[in-house]
Amino acid sequence: MNHKTNEGTDNNQAIINELAAAYGQQFVRKDSKFFDVAHLNTALSRNDVEMMVLNRIQEEFPDVTLTNPILRGVFDLLIVSRHPDRNRSIQVWNGASSCLPGQSDQLVSERGAVSINTWTVPRYRSLRVNAADFGIVGDFLDFIFQQEVEKELFLDWLSWCLQNEGQKPTWAPFLYSKSKGTGKSTLCRIMAEVFGHENTSVQNNLDKLTQQFNATVLRSKLVISEETHLKQGSVKGNSVKTYITDAHVLVEQKGKEAVRERNVTCFAFTSNFAPTWMEEGERRYAVFELEHDGRSGGPSAMEFSAQVGEVHAFLDDPENVARLYNALIQRKQAEAFNAKSLNIEAYATPIMKRMAQNSRQTVLEQVEQLLNESGAVVVPQSTLVDRLTRVLHVPSNQTRHLMDELGWSKCSVKWGGEDYARVLWVKPGFMVDRGRIYGPEFDDVKISEYLARVPATNAFAE
Repeated sequence: MNHKTNEGTDNNQAIINELAAAYGQQFVRKDSKFFDVAHLNTALSRNDVEMMVLNRIQEEFPDVTLTNPILRGVFDLLIVSRHPDRNRSIQVWNGASSCLPGQSDQLVSERGAVSINTWTVPRYRSLRVNAADFGIVGDFLDFIFQQEVEKELFLDWLSWCLQNEGQKPTWAPFLYSKSKGTGKSTLCRIMAEVFGHENTSVQNNLDKLTQQFNATVLRSKLVISEETHLKQGSVKGNSVKTYITDAHVLVEQKGKEAVRERNVTCFAFTSNFAPTWMEEGERRYAVFELEHDGRSGGPSAMEFSAQVGEVHAFLDDPENVARLYNALIQRKQAEAFNAKSLNIEAYATPIMKRMAQNSRQTVLEQVEQLLNESGAVVVPQSTLVDRLTRVLHVPSNQTRHLMDELGWSKCSVKWGGEDYARVLWVKPGFMVDRGRIYGPEFDDVKISEYLARVPATNAFAE
């Protein structure tokens, strides 16, 4: 605005219209209260809003001489008058908020009211930068990823998320290193810069994400959870799986009823502890092991530390971030890449393969121990699946493979006077025929009689 004088009615009205347009989209009203769209948790009075608008005008339009007629005109347009110009009037908020990447407007009209778009265009994207260049970030990525296929997978994920900002991937990168100082936090900053800090929520562990009032976190486009640690089969772990994959989630704010909202959030996790809690065949996480000589105390620590400093200096310049963003926007993902389903056969990293092998061996040993402790020679499949899923948290579809590896055989047999067959697992060295068990110390024993006398303490008692 470049007004040298406020003299004249027409000139005053032009100033009033311009100022009202500048601040009409920055506030909403509901139940006779007002809210700053950037701070929706705090209710404001009319006096609060008028003072805030006054202060912002003085900061952002210093060339305007504010007179009482101009201020009255601005507040009348914004707050008092009923008129059809929505851009110059504080609108009624319907209470809904959601992350809508790609839509620059923060207020979205919905049947006479407005909802809030929590996503904002990152400031660097307003710069007129056409060049596309990874710069020092490219060298940094070459250093921290020990295998080219891992670096390419990560960049495919990141570039896809930026190219399809209004959608969500259904798996997330998990950055692990036993050592400290391997660049996990720097890599997270790179992600936060290209998504925009205003659209990113960085959390320590998963407490805020999995707590009851998680609206602020889930309305971010990118959520980074540092120092992530979970227990297998935990409630928190199951909640996170839902947030990673589901297109709609239940979001709750304090003092308000939970609402179901569209979920476009991308997630990234870091930890100095190997995620041994992940189940075999887990497709929601791609685990990257960032272990290299540049780690803290490693032979290349000083060299790597200097490189990290250069990366941060690079990211401090918004034009560099714009060039990095352009390079990612222009990237073409590999043919095997799928943001909606992680191909663990094609993209299983070395640590994922080790974890799968160790996890399977551990579960197999646990199942064998449970069977041995029970002393059972036959177990109904319904009982087996129930015990393994509840006691060992083994997915039901893994039961057959585990029992096959332990040498148990499966058969369908009638017993107990029922006229239909049921599935039964039989211990190696034993067999069943016509409702009876045969084997060492079992000569023509009825299945129904055997199962009826299994002690109540038996791990497989029905």
